[in-house]
Amino acid sequence: MKRKFDHPAPTPRALAGPNYWRSLDEFSGAPGFKAHLEREFPAGASSLEGVDRRQFMKIMAASFALGGVGLAGCRRPEMNILPYGRSVEYTVPGLPLYFATAMPLRKSALPLLAETHQGRPTKVEGNPSYAPHGGASSLLAQASVLDLYDPERATGHTKDGRALDAAAVNDLLASIHQAYAGNGEGLAFLADESASPTRARLVAQLRQKFPRALWAEYEPVQDEPPVQAALASFGRSVKPLYRFAKADRILSIDADFFHAEAGSLYYARDFAKGRRVAKKDDPMNRLYVVESAFTLTGSMADHRLRLASSHMLAFTAALANTILGTEMFAPLAQGLDLNPAWIAECAKDLVGHAGKCLVVAGAHQPVQVHVLVNAINAKLGNLGRTVDFVEIAPAGASTLAALATAIKGRAVKTLVILGGNPAYNAPADLDWVALQQSVPQVVRYGYYRDETSAHAGIHLTATHYLASSGDARTVDGTIVPVQPMILPLFNGLTEVELLARLAGEENPDPYAQVYTTLAHLTDGSKKAFEKFLHDGLLEGSAYPPVPVAFDPQRSASAFAKNPAFVPLSLSNLEVRFATDHKMDDGRFANNGWLQECPDPITKISWDNAILVSPRLGKLLGIAPRGSQPQVARVEENEFDTGKEYAHLGELTVDGRKIVGPLHIQPGLSNFTVVLPLGYGRSVTGHVGTGAGFNAYAVRRSDAPGFATGASIRVTGRRQKLANVQEHWSMEGRDIVREANLTEFDANPHFAASFGMESHTPPNLGTEGERRPGETDAAYLARLHGGNPTAEQPSLPRGNSLYETPNFDGLHQWGMSIDLNTCIGCNACVVACQAENNIPIVGREQVARGREMHWIRLDRYYSDGKADAAPFGA
Repeated sequence: MKRKFDHPAPTPRALAGPNYWRSLDEFSGAPGFKAHLEREFPAGASSLEGVDRRQFMKIMAASFALGGVGLAGCRRPEMNILPYGRSVEYTVPGLPLYFATAMPLRKSALPLLAETHQGRPTKVEGNPSYAPHGGASSLLAQASVLDLYDPERATGHTKDGRALDAAAVNDLLASIHQAYAGNGEGLAFLADESASPTRARLVAQLRQKFPRALWAEYEPVQDEPPVQAALASFGRSVKPLYRFAKADRILSIDADFFHAEAGSLYYARDFAKGRRVAKKDDPMNRLYVVESAFTLTGSMADHRLRLASSHMLAFTAALANTILGTEMFAPLAQGLDLNPAWIAECAKDLVGHAGKCLVVAGAHQPVQVHVLVNAINAKLGNLGRTVDFVEIAPAGASTLAALATAIKGRAVKTLVILGGNPAYNAPADLDWVALQQSVPQVVRYGYYRDETSAHAGIHLTATHYLASSGDARTVDGTIVPVQPMILPLFNGLTEVELLARLAGEENPDPYAQVYTTLAHLTDGSKKAFEKFLHDGLLEGSAYPPVPVAFDPQRSASAFAKNPAFVPLSLSNLEVRFATDHKMDDGRFANNGWLQECPDPITKISWDNAILVSPRLGKLLGIAPRGSQPQVARVEENEFDTGKEYAHLGELTVDGRKIVGPLHIQPGLSNFTVVLPLGYGRSVTGHVGTGAGFNAYAVRRSDAPGFATGASIRVTGRRQKLANVQEHWSMEGRDIVREANLTEFDANPHFAASFGMESHTPPNLGTEGERRPGETDAAYLARLHGGNPTAEQPSLPRGNSLYETPNFDGLHQWGMSIDLNTCIGCNACVVACQAENNIPIVGREQVARGREMHWIRLDRYYSDGKADAAPFGA
């Protein structure tokens, strides 16, 4: 048991607000939460009960591999190998080498520097040569190195369960080329989206050689605005690039541009430039957010409005009427139920900063919303200032639905699936597994043997990007190289080599293919190509902005058929399908670092949950009852000694059902249910098996972002979740110190007036309290000046065994986090884990409070008042 300290009475400022709380149990003072605070560690921390050595070794396998255990298969690229009779140039044992590369993801890529030790990649960082990122990287990039060493990845090519060697694979690809050359009828491809110029060149060659073949692309997550909106608004195939650093006022309409939108790292850093305040007169941007879920972007909002995703069209129409000075869109706004003053004040602020403001909409929103946003930005003079448009190639790929139609019509004889996992994440109404099983020959190219591989006769093993040669484009179009740090493990194929062999290229080597592509973009010299590889980017290759003008007449075609406004209620809920912060669309499900990293909003580890609002939780009867006097033990706490005991709920959408734990999440729209994607994998490694439920099972092809008409039934059963939200608490210590801009202008040193320092009560006791009228200088001199006086001969120790040192040394270490710019993305948490190779411990041990993260991000809720009414608490 830890010693319980009696903290000083709260100050008048603390009593008046703001109040900070981390969960409904803490806010209501639930007995379960109070009991948890009286223990230094949750129950069972003194023993190893429940730990299975076999399971521990399974979840630790990738970490062991990265640490050097069992890496006999790691090889240097053979073309660079030199005998150690003479020392390899630049190689010093024990010192790392860095190589520029990039991590592709959908239609963009992150420029990176890969750190290698004796030819083995161990860590990645952002490439500082790419100025927009400034050397930064993302959560997924930091964790990606672990996937390279995953022992449960695909380890060989197979056909009907029999192993194929490299020669047999080459013969197989050659036979497909010969069978369909000159025609291509009966041949179909299903691929991930890609930003690779080399892949685009090879796909163009495939279409020439197989003119009647079907090339389709599918991504379960949409992260770029629909091109149809740009065609309707401007008559051109363009996409927006937002310049947040130039915007003094920003309105986000259901757009989590810190996480779920393409270029999120690009935008987060740009946004931070307008958020940093160092001096009293420094300006700061203002962020308005309207959203149904609670996102990283919403957590940074200065003004936030909870509104269902299906009502965003009505909101945008009402805003457009106000800014454009018209009633043209009034019919679209009918039924909208919110305080009109919010729209009026937001519109007034945007108009008052015309040309220096920005309005963005979530990529999952319908075309009509994006057209209205384009009209608003045009009216405010933002085009070419805070938002640029760049020309992109017209979409030449077919859709998953069109491919499904061709398969049903028996028009596909050979299906080549390049990446992705449609058997897991295809819309439920397509019944993809049955479609795939009806194709005579299915060739699956993938990194794992997953749900799609289970229904394919042929599996070709893919390579990790750190063992691949290729190229890609960043969100602004800059071409970057994808370089291999080691030769492909298990004789894996790169996508470039596979396509080159199918196209009948004489030299399918991926390095040569990328060289050919770059030769057309440079002077063709080897020196130019080596500079491209060395710098990690091709200078001047970014998309140039093009002038656009909003066309009201053309845009009218987008409103020929509009979605109807649907009021929401307990019997008619909205379901919001959200990209998970860690699993993305499910491709990272077997990554232990990501599974164990707490979700930045819910703080749940190793699972997803059906997220409901506090209002909906009360209507469903699952809200915690708080600490009111109880005759018998009737309270149903969500949390008990650090574990969340969630009610299981059955969610029904269009007759399809899923069962999952219900988690009450403050900040959600009242009747919106959020389903994080990427969990519930049925065919994956031990890390991903049994983690969460599959939200794709209730997702339709015509409603990929959100759907209405859902209902929830509480089953009466419970499920334990590993949730770190209540593992630690401030317990009266002023760790969080924040003020609004008005308070900062009045007192730039507001943090020092928050009563006591974060650890003052246990370390300094009552002597650490600020005395009435005591100035900052006097307070600091009395406690930390290092000059004992008769009044206070030495630094007080309070009730602590720790003796506070005198802070008079030449070098002193301290750390503070600027909450104006920290978005809580968790990238630093996993970066620390990767840098120090910190192992994971598994779901059960996290639930016991034993997670080993050296950096922890806590989430505190506050609305500036003590009652927290806007959260429904």
